[in-house]
Amino acid sequence: MVAKAPLAVAFSVLLALPPLSLAGSPAVVGKMNMKGRVEINGAAAPPESTVFAGDRISTGNETALGLSLTGGDQVFLPSQSAVQVDRTGQQITVALERGALAVVNRSDQPLLVRAGGVEIQTAGPSGGLYEVAISGGNLKVLARKGTAMVRASNRTVEVKEGTTMEATLPAPAFAAGGLGPLWTVVLVASAAAGITGLVLGVQALNRAQPEDCRVVSPNQIVCQ
Repeated sequence: MVAKAPLAVAFSVLLALPPLSLAGSPAVVGKMNMKGRVEINGAAAPPESTVFAGDRISTGNETALGLSLTGGDQVFLPSQSAVQVDRTGQQITVALERGALAVVNRSDQPLLVRAGGVEIQTAGPSGGLYEVAISGGNLKVLARKGTAMVRASNRTVEVKEGTTMEATLPAPAFAAGGLGPLWTVVLVASAAAGITGLVLGVQALNRAQPEDCRVVSPNQIVCQ
């Protein structure tokens, strides 16, 4: 009994400690599938990884990434792209740092994209498909289905279906978290190839489950 006393005391102390709080744990944003090399916060990510609020995701050469968000929306990244994902309540935000992305909107609270100091979001509650690309001081937003709204500090641009907005941004880009201006803005008819280089048809919007659309190659998304 004497030998067991220290163990009993230690166990009693553990029981007296308050339980570990998970309140500060990062919120789950979604899950991803990929073809190629993807890094999360600088470390190689395994297939089917879970993504948390605050994660920075980047794609390598010959890579495509699909991110299925908890609200039902999906984001697709081609090669040489980087984003940071965040979540405030039910609102998920994806900040495009370089490269391009495509968004399939199915949720009642559409995903918010930030790029170069402006915000991009589908105009309706669901059913939108748009692409965003940023390179230096140039921003492109292509609305494949539905209307995409681009909000800057000096204007709001409505990019209608089948149209691409080409705009110039301040150099350097406006500080993260705030809205900056758009300098020149031109609206042109969209090219069939899009601006991400990913083959993603509008049929993706007809699927009830975001998991139905998956990356099958570094340049193709298939919905079954």
